Amino acid sequence: MKVMATDSNLQFIREKIYQVRSAIMYSMSNEVVKMPNNIVTAIRVDDEGQLWFFSKRPVQFVSECEQTFPARLKFYRKGVSFFLEISGKATIMSSAANVDVMKDTAKSINEKPVLIKMSMTNVEYVEPEERKKNKLEMALENGYNWLLKTVAFHRHSKPVLTRLPQSSI
Repeated sequence: MKVMATDSNLQFIREKIYQVRSAIMYSMSNEVVKMPNNIVTAIRVDDEGQLWFFSKRPVQFVSECEQTFPARLKFYRKGVSFFLEISGKATIMSSAANVDVMKDTAKSINEKPVLIKMSMTNVEYVEPEERKKNKLEMALENGYNWLLKTVAFHRHSKPVLTRLPQSSI
């Protein structure tokens, strides 16, 4: 856990994960029966650097899936100026014992989520740099905006076909 060497790094990562909350999980396992790639919801990041999240239950039984597997999570949300990619070893926790909170909201066993704990081994935080426009791009954008504001098209209230002259047969 090189990234989480200090408490401030862990706190920074925790805040960023809580800000986005949802990610796409990719199971990097080579097994035939594995957890499917899907959208997951982060629950918490504990003090040991373990990321806990809910995942949708696979089509097959959870017991048939590999219980510990390499995984990658990509945290991204529209409107947020950063994204996170986290990889590590994910472990399926006992879905029946740890998801008691979800009993009331889930209608059947297939709708109950699976609780997964992930040991974060690699965390990539990327804040894309906004590219500044050059003078030509700015002039073109300003000209286009001016054109949209000043040029108006006459809009007819009736459809075109009703305005055509009626021919007699």
